[in-house]
Amino acid sequence: MKSLVAKYLVEFVVIITGISLSFYVENLNQNNYKENLKNQSLKRVLKNLETDTRDFEFNLEANRKAIYSSDWISERNKNLQFYSKDSVGFHLNRAIYFNTIFVDNQEEYRGLQNSGLIELIENENIVTNLQQKYIVHEFFKKIENFIMDRRLYLDDFANRNLKYKSYKTDNLGLAIDRIYTGKQNIPQHIIEALKDKRTYHNFYIKRIKSRVKADTNLFELIKNEINN
Repeated sequence: MKSLVAKYLVEFVVIITGISLSFYVENLNQNNYKENLKNQSLKRVLKNLETDTRDFEFNLEANRKAIYSSDWISERNKNLQFYSKDSVGFHLNRAIYFNTIFVDNQEEYRGLQNSGLIELIENENIVTNLQQKYIVHEFFKKIENFIMDRRLYLDDFANRNLKYKSYKTDNLGLAIDRIYTGKQNIPQHIIEALKDKRTYHNFYIKRIKSRVKADTNLFELIKNEINN
């Protein structure tokens, strides 16, 4: 009788152990699967960071050129008649029309949020940095809207006083070959609008530089998360 009880007890322990191991392995596989999904999403986020960096470099250069030309016009306006119409047209065109539209890809980040995979990220700094990143992106777009509003205000003056000589573009692919057709110095209200626009360009540049620095740090944090 005792041997029979012992036999069934052993069989029971074996069954329970087998079931427990089965659940353990299944749970382990599920965790590994989710971990792999998280890392795949983070790798795509890294690609997005690389794309954002290239866009930031483009935006920085375009905004710097707009500022330089705005200063060129403002500083020379009282003596504009002493400068060639080509030079005035070149800088007035850049000051008005060198603007950017930042388009980001938030799909992978939103996917991490919606799937709950973001909870698997071990380094909390990654989560907070990602959240801050896309909040700042929306702020970038608002600054660009302010710049665009100034550009639209200047549009009528540009259409009346600038003429295309050709469709030549610079290294950014932006049109540069326009001549100034105005017969006198630029009106003060236009100069003030250019200065106002310049202020937004400068503010935008500072924000971009700050984000580039933060993205560089975020890139390294994500790489370490994936490798771990």
